[in-house]
Amino acid sequence: MSHRPEVLVVDDDPDVRNMLALVLEDHDLLVRTVSDGEAALKSLTERPADCMVLDLSMPELDGFVVLERIRDQQLFPGMQVIILSGKDDERAFVRVWELGAHDFFTKPIDPDLVARKVLRLLGAIA
Repeated sequence: MSHRPEVLVVDDDPDVRNMLALVLEDHDLLVRTVSDGEAALKSLTERPADCMVLDLSMPELDGFVVLERIRDQQLFPGMQVIILSGKDDERAFVRVWELGAHDFFTKPIDPDLVARKVLRLLGAIA
């Protein structure tokens, strides 16, 4: 594979960021991590990612706002988005689907399940 898929992990919890980065890197993915929504948008503008794993609940710019900006400005077409949320909230679930998310995981997460979903969305596995 000439192009290694790149994943941006966005979460204000360093343990979640580090755990996901380690697991995703084990699957030969390039991984960048940031701790908030503003940094996510800046990072994506500098270098788009193939997939973003995005926490909903963050200080300043939360995951909803990040998704709204991406959708409203039609940024990063084709980027897959997986949502992480500390709440099992049906309204949040519906809202992120409306904003274009591709999957939703409630914390605590199983990083291997998230990695498998990323690979599936990226077409790396059947």
